[in-house]
Amino acid sequence: EEVVRRNGEDWKPRFDRCAICSCKDGQTYCRRRPCDCKDASEDLFCCPSCDNRPSSQCLDQSGRTLYHSGATWLYGCQQCRCMEGEVDCWPLVCPTLTCEYTAVAEGECCPRCISDPCLADNLSYDIRQTCKDPTGVTRLSGDTWHMPKSPCTTCKCKNGNVCCSVDLDCLQNN
Repeated sequence: EEVVRRNGEDWKPRFDRCAICSCKDGQTYCRRRPCDCKDASEDLFCCPSCDNRPSSQCLDQSGRTLYHSGATWLYGCQQCRCMEGEVDCWPLVCPTLTCEYTAVAEGECCPRCISDPCLADNLSYDIRQTCKDPTGVTRLSGDTWHMPKSPCTTCKCKNGNVCCSVDLDCLQNN
């Protein structure tokens, strides 16, 4: 917009009906204008949270919680938003981790750093890293086997580390 503005002047730009711009010391600053839901003429496109019409509301996936247009919530490992009666969800963005081993804890969405390679769920197996089982057999990374004389114990070679676990149901039945 090629219009000369006075210092301190505010205006609504043509390029974004949801913004308000101001002139301060020769610079133009634009921001989202605040919503006033008490104002009946409020632009619902810019302020969907002010839209109280039943047709603009959304039920969450469980069918128990009603959300106004513009509201956001978490569902499983997704971020969801109600927009004019329609629910839109997308995967939750997890922080980038720089550690060697990560695992996602039960009931959580994002991985955490861990130090034990046996608990890691982010391993890409390197077949050059091998393990020796108790009988002296060389195992490739990713191989699994049962311990001799212990059918309830399963071991796996994870990049040079022997990781074993015991099946408790198996123990109770043997």
